[in-house]
Amino acid sequence: MDIVACIKRVPDTSEADIIKISPSQKDIEKDRLVFKINDWDEYVLEAAVQLKEKLGGTLTAVTVGPKDWDEVLRRALAMGADSAIRVDQDVSAEDPYAVAIILEKVIRKLSYALVLFGAQSEDFGSGQLGAMVAEMLGIPHATLVTGLEAEEKKVHVKRELEAGTLQSYTIELPALLTIHTGINQPRYISLGGIRRAMQKELQVMSLSDLDLSLEALTPMVRLEKLELPPKGKQAELITGAPEEAAGQLAKILKDAGIF
Repeated sequence: MDIVACIKRVPDTSEADIIKISPSQKDIEKDRLVFKINDWDEYVLEAAVQLKEKLGGTLTAVTVGPKDWDEVLRRALAMGADSAIRVDQDVSAEDPYAVAIILEKVIRKLSYALVLFGAQSEDFGSGQLGAMVAEMLGIPHATLVTGLEAEEKKVHVKRELEAGTLQSYTIELPALLTIHTGINQPRYISLGGIRRAMQKELQVMSLSDLDLSLEALTPMVRLEKLELPPKGKQAELITGAPEEAAGQLAKILKDAGIF
């Protein structure tokens, strides 16, 4: 089974002391942040490698971004991807539709039975990109996939709905799936795997290679302003002996009209 996995590089804000909005008010300041592969995409790669190990075929990792994004492709190669493609275009400020136009062009040039995306990205979290690409390719798709079994010509999937409800589907190939976290346990990448990945050649493409221009990437949504949510009331810490703290808590609850 030939598989295409579309992955992304995102800033890691989990350890940041404070997040600041850039002067343009359309992005956050990233100078002091480290970057990593999008969390959902780790599960995408593991699902793809497991399918390749079971059914054979090839796995191609694809991303759209500047040279710094090579690191996520190297990670994909270390996990088991056979080849990697980067479209050399910074789309970090673009809406999903513009990115989908690029990815659709790339995927059409490849042999594939299954296309995998993360269910969403950690930075914008729109969850739209995979479904858009599926519609552009004209193939069936399922989103928020939490269970996956594959045969040569079809896949059996479970997808998550609200309140923990699951839907089960059998989908004829070719198809596109967006993978949810928890579907598997991403494997540990060995030092040997990293070394081998560093020796593999990455394919770099431009918009012109795809018969695209900047004018073709007309967004459907434009980001006008990015701002942090207003601060709410701060928590009040109650200190002192248990009897004293209990009295303070009772007074706070009484003054608030709770009892």
